[in-house]
Amino acid sequence: MKISITTANKTDKKSLMRFYKQQSYSAGLLGFDRVYIVKDEQEIIGAVIISAIEENNPQLFLHALVIKQEFRQKKLATQLIQYVRRHHNNQQLFCFAQEELAHFYQQNGFSQVAEHLLLQPLLMRFFRYKKTNNMLLVFKCDF
Repeated sequence: MKISITTANKTDKKSLMRFYKQQSYSAGLLGFDRVYIVKDEQEIIGAVIISAIEENNPQLFLHALVIKQEFRQKKLATQLIQYVRRHHNNQQLFCFAQEELAHFYQQNGFSQVAEHLLLQPLLMRFFRYKKTNNMLLVFKCDF
């Protein structure tokens, strides 16, 4: 197993969307995105998307954090978040998660926060997601 974490480039887009589809995850690029991928050799085995949603939005949205089933429980999601944190140091980084993932995010430097801290672009997205998942929580990365 030869694991590497990198910033995805345009040539990775087809492989990335295929990866998400294979994991039965509906991921989409929201605009002003940066994607980070975990590879084993040349195979994508994990990914996360960081979206600004709008140009010059100070709040970044971490979403679509997925690790391939057979590679889970190997701390790859933690390594991926650490990589993202290094690349987005001193930026406001938020994510939405269900309560059962709260411990994971808290272990990785996030704190649960009130939704009123979200600026309009992210707040609107949160309300849209909350329509289908009423128990959704907001987390903010503590740098």
